[in-house]
Amino acid sequence: MTPFSHGQVYRSRRYSDYWTFNCIQVQRPMAAQAMVEAADGALADCRHRFAEWVVPMPGDVVTELRAREWIVTPLVYMLHDGRALADGEKQFTEVEYDAVRHLREEWHREDFGDRSFTEPFYMQAREVSRLAGVRVLAALHEGSPIGFAQVQTHDGGSEVAEVYVHPDHRGRGLGGALTTRAIQIGGASAPDLWICAARDKRPRELYRRLGFEVVLETAVAIVPPGRD
Repeated sequence: MTPFSHGQVYRSRRYSDYWTFNCIQVQRPMAAQAMVEAADGALADCRHRFAEWVVPMPGDVVTELRAREWIVTPLVYMLHDGRALADGEKQFTEVEYDAVRHLREEWHREDFGDRSFTEPFYMQAREVSRLAGVRVLAALHEGSPIGFAQVQTHDGGSEVAEVYVHPDHRGRGLGGALTTRAIQIGGASAPDLWICAARDKRPRELYRRLGFEVVLETAVAIVPPGRD
């Protein structure tokens, strides 16, 4: 970790393809052009560009970065209020990380395109997740996972880190049921339970109904591998 004018640069020799470990973290507002130049300089040897904002990203910066074909996602971090949730009718199976690889690939393609999911990236994400002690819950259809939720506990808190349902099986309540079960598991492991959601997409409202409240607004901006 090294400082730059508006925050910190994070680099990892071991996880060189893993975006979260190779990024600039913007801790004070900065203009889009300045952010792009900072990312280009700090990540010159990376196949991607990634900026994590820990302050809200101004609307004009969102617009300008998207015009430059960056993928920009304003985010909110939400803290659970501790309410007890009743068990649903749906049953889920705890599985190994690799059991839902096909779903991870599908999700990645939805967000970042076909060329950005590489074997090194997957293997690094897998190792990082295992070091965090993740638990993976899967919804099965005819023996094959069609959705999953991932829970991890670290730094005295738990996080519902990922929830995804295959497009062919959406609209049936699986996402809400998976999130509910993940909340039960995470809440039993640590007193503070977090989830991150896209600020402007529907899952945020689902998470609010399940007891999460917004406590922090952030953003991420990325140019994934394979995109000029």
